[in-house]
Amino acid sequence: MMISDNLILAGDIGGTNARFGCLEHKPQGGWIVHNFAKLKGSDFASFDAAIDAYLSGLDVRPPKAAFAAAGPVGAGCINLTNIDWEISAAHVARLHGFETCALYNDFAGMTRSVVELDETHFVQLRTGQSYHDAPILVAGAGTGFGVGYLIPTQISTQDGTAATWHTMSTEGGHIAYVPKTALEFELLQILLRSREFVSLELVSSGSGLPIIHKAICEIHGVDYEYMPPNVIAARSDEDDPICRDICQIRAAAVMSAIGDLVLSGGARGGVVFAGGVSERMIDFYMQPDAMSRYLERDVQSDYVKDVPMRLLKSPMAPLIGAAALLADKT
Repeated sequence: MMISDNLILAGDIGGTNARFGCLEHKPQGGWIVHNFAKLKGSDFASFDAAIDAYLSGLDVRPPKAAFAAAGPVGAGCINLTNIDWEISAAHVARLHGFETCALYNDFAGMTRSVVELDETHFVQLRTGQSYHDAPILVAGAGTGFGVGYLIPTQISTQDGTAATWHTMSTEGGHIAYVPKTALEFELLQILLRSREFVSLELVSSGSGLPIIHKAICEIHGVDYEYMPPNVIAARSDEDDPICRDICQIRAAAVMSAIGDLVLSGGARGGVVFAGGVSERMIDFYMQPDAMSRYLERDVQSDYVKDVPMRLLKSPMAPLIGAAALLADKT
């Protein structure tokens, strides 16, 4: 197998899918993704099995690897939050002969990608004033809920754009869920029967959807029956009361948290929504009732109202971000 020095093997390892690609940095900026593949996580007993399946189809071997995975990084390892996999950088490097193997939180990869992608990868949701010397918030729901900040560390005085960036990954998806309406407080009381803490991630993410659905069914006094997320969204549009409550509660939870995260992180550089659930739910996030949870900030309402918002729609984003994070170090 030929070693290709100009490639980085990158992976986006989530609770549902594992995406891999061989990335090449273009001289003029940006990245080319070669040999992209998406593998279903449940088809493999371990990360080793998944990466073996991917590498077996390659005729080149990148000397470096970078993986962005859904979980906190500690001592060169990640235990994934929503799938029973462990990734060890040292083990992967030794097993596959990589010179370098780096691990990052998945939303660190997602966050870092934002300044590597052109505008064709985004949908503008709200216009506003972006401060070039302020952090950008990248947040959103998928299987879990990710939060990261992109912080400018060197400003070009000639054109006013950030030249270099620091990526700060967080576990912000696990902040507390904050109800506001009587229905939301009733939901919280039901959820607290079986747990001591109710997080934003539980209420807003894909993994938490069946739990929220069951609780809303209980409130309405009807038996729970599983529905796929797209069916729930469609029935909400048809004003089905259970599906409407589910979507509105989840959207309000997200937009309330986004306001908190903009304020606490000083994210006047903009908000970028990311994640598969965010893509499917974005119309609900932008509805007036949900948006009011973001905008109503008492004396700091003016602080958040002009922050621009975009939706990131590139499936390659965490791969590109992981490769960029590794390139930053080398």
